[in-house]
Amino acid sequence: MGTGDRPGTARRLNAAAGFARKIGALKRRINQRMEGKYSPSLIAMAAAACACVLMVVMLFTPHYLGVADDGSVSGIMESAGIYYIGDEIEDDYTQYFVRTYSIVPVGYREQGSMRNSQVYLAKAAVWLDNLLTQDKYFDIRFLGLLYGILYVPGIYLLIRQACIFGKTFSEGTAIGVVGVVMFADVAYVTYFNSFYPEALWFIGLLYVAGAAVSFQEKRGWWRDLGLLALYTVSGLVLITSRNQCALLGIILALYCIKLFLCRKNWRWGVLCVLAGILLSGVSVLCFVGMESDFGSMGKFHAMTRGVLFSSDNPAETLEEFDIASSYELLTDVSAYDFLPFVNAQDDVLKKDFLNRYTTLDISMYYVRHPVKFIRMADVAIKSCFGIRREYCGNYEQRAGMAPMAKSIFWSMWSTFKNTSMPKTIGFLAVLTGGVILLFGRGYSLRPGEHRGNTVVLDTMLVLLFICLEQAGVTIINSGDAEMIRHCFLISAGMDLMIYFAFAGLAHRIEIF
Repeated sequence: MGTGDRPGTARRLNAAAGFARKIGALKRRINQRMEGKYSPSLIAMAAAACACVLMVVMLFTPHYLGVADDGSVSGIMESAGIYYIGDEIEDDYTQYFVRTYSIVPVGYREQGSMRNSQVYLAKAAVWLDNLLTQDKYFDIRFLGLLYGILYVPGIYLLIRQACIFGKTFSEGTAIGVVGVVMFADVAYVTYFNSFYPEALWFIGLLYVAGAAVSFQEKRGWWRDLGLLALYTVSGLVLITSRNQCALLGIILALYCIKLFLCRKNWRWGVLCVLAGILLSGVSVLCFVGMESDFGSMGKFHAMTRGVLFSSDNPAETLEEFDIASSYELLTDVSAYDFLPFVNAQDDVLKKDFLNRYTTLDISMYYVRHPVKFIRMADVAIKSCFGIRREYCGNYEQRAGMAPMAKSIFWSMWSTFKNTSMPKTIGFLAVLTGGVILLFGRGYSLRPGEHRGNTVVLDTMLVLLFICLEQAGVTIINSGDAEMIRHCFLISAGMDLMIYFAFAGLAHRIEIF
């Protein structure tokens, strides 16, 4: 830099320093005026109101937003008694959001047989639509309305618990604003107007995390009991939403057992143990009894886009499964390619390749080769940063937008995640380390002592285990071929960890 540039640089630095001083003075004046009046509940209430307004604008005002069908939601629709109106709509449902459906079977369609928590919520939306309109059509905004009714209290609970970290009005306001930016993002909210499970997963996880962190407060017996019930019910909704979520019950049950230490009370301990038994019992039943979310294509990809994809020597790896080494040609092959290398349903392929291994065999392979699993987990982390489904538009065809067009309204967080955040498993490791540093101080196993940081860190670890469990389930059952369909909970879980890390850090460094 030349000497002539120095005066200009000095002026810019002085101007920046002066601006920072003015902002600091304004912050101090506001905090002095609000001293003794700061309320996490009021901040959370305002944030929930803002999130509600944003949701209404996105879902219930023209142009109505939703998520187009990628072809994977027909089971949920037909099990709830919902059908596309005509074949002409089916030609475009992958590119455009469809708002109106029939509740009368059309053509070859029949009532589906899926039974899970999402199906029952969709049936409740159909019942509400019939009650109010009494026609033969279903407007998906009724489903969005039910999700919205559940969503707003969940946002309030979550942000209130995060605002407890703030000790001044400016800190609490910053935490509330960031909560609205992250969890009212269009990428999350548009799932409410769709038949994807993401909406139920998102709301269920909000309640699980909010209820779990709420035990950081020391309060009366009945409030703790109510929040334990909320945590348990939210966990049951998640567990029963899909087979891939079944084993989450084991993780959630372990947290219930840990809550045993929050109170020196045998009745409380019994209730925590019973909640844990209920969650783990339902978890096992759903894992055994619910239909798998991964079909024969998933089994094919679990080997070609998973085991072989991560292997340094595919021929040698195939020998571990007693499969001919010539099948190493299938390494990196996807049945979803525009011109598939092979037909995954071919009888010869089934006999000599697919029938040679099971999901348990693949699981044991990753146990023997943990580095290979870490490689695949890194791929899963990369896949989950895009919350939106890449080829599914947000607009109705009548809106006049291009096929697969996505709304940019209130999309700051999802855009930042997709374009700027580091997409590696190393980021998750750094995030976990940061959370431990922030909340590990004073961690205790003694009943009732150091309840704050202990509870928060336990909750963050639950979220971490949920991320790892979902990555593992997807990798073992379908490699990396279907991660965008199955790894949503990884993205949502990481967002919650980031949010609480931000809340804790904001108070520590006093930047707001």
